[in-house]
Amino acid sequence: MPAIQPLMTRTSASLADARTRAIRLYRLWQKGVPQIMIDYHLCMPQSVVRAKIREHFEKQRYVSDPRAIDVLLFKGRIEFDETHNVWKQYSHVLRYFDANERDPQSDRFLDKFVEGRA
Repeated sequence: MPAIQPLMTRTSASLADARTRAIRLYRLWQKGVPQIMIDYHLCMPQSVVRAKIREHFEKQRYVSDPRAIDVLLFKGRIEFDETHNVWKQYSHVLRYFDANERDPQSDRFLDKFVEGRA
């Protein structure tokens, strides 16, 4: 894993600078996927997690105000730090995925009881 730098606010000098910072954050998220899957015991392919990260970045693709991009970058970095440092719980991470992307869960009482959902 790359060394985590302290979180500081920074304003982008231009739209190109903001784009460069967004790409750097995107790569940081993508490089962190294997460790996130281990830390949170995610039972889904890495490709699903990587696609979900890309989807979240693609939602903000057409934001053109550098100040708005700076806020999004700050929030994205906070999310990464909370996820990487395991400050979130399993259920918080699963909220990012649709029901059909999650683990199949049984409806039987004993299965739920063993999993701790009863």
